[in-house]
Amino acid sequence: MNQLSAYECWQPYDLAEVARLCVGLDWILAGGQALAFFLGRKYRLHSDIDLLIRRDDQEKITQILEPQKLFIATQPGILTPLDSQKYYESPIQDIWGLNADSTAWGLQMMLFDVVNDAWVYKRHPAIKLPLSQIYFEKEGIKAVKPEIQLLYKSKTIRPRDQLDFETIVSALDDEARQWLLNALDTCYGQTHIWSGYLKKLVK
Repeated sequence: MNQLSAYECWQPYDLAEVARLCVGLDWILAGGQALAFFLGRKYRLHSDIDLLIRRDDQEKITQILEPQKLFIATQPGILTPLDSQKYYESPIQDIWGLNADSTAWGLQMMLFDVVNDAWVYKRHPAIKLPLSQIYFEKEGIKAVKPEIQLLYKSKTIRPRDQLDFETIVSALDDEARQWLLNALDTCYGQTHIWSGYLKKLVK
């Protein structure tokens, strides 16, 4: 499996498989699948599945999952085998895992930093929340709150990110919309394209 085909080929685990595979690991569903989980319906295709995991829990990843199937994304498009004896500090954030047959990627794990029991947004340290406030729980699964997931998607807006925003923002309550607006303004100085739309919605 060469680097390019490995990077592009996905056969993601479904939620039930992730829950079974990651028993003993504190994970939070993220990405587009977390937004669909929030809505309770799929509104677009999802080629992958993303999990948020505390950086200081990375040793548990190699205890629960097979280390030889894990790879570190050192930079976009570059994947190297994970060293189970090494602790990966920031800016390393992504661990990719091969599926059960080692024929394609099965899941992506994104490490996040915790300071004084608070989640800290990777692109702006002033944006933080207590860990208990970054997710909602449904059907025994933790998923990142939609306003936080939209913030993660705000840096480089692809067509699917814009679709996510337009689909999800109408389902948010005023508190969530205000939080997202404040976070965007903190990051981008009131210049983000989504800010103007949010200002019309926030009461």
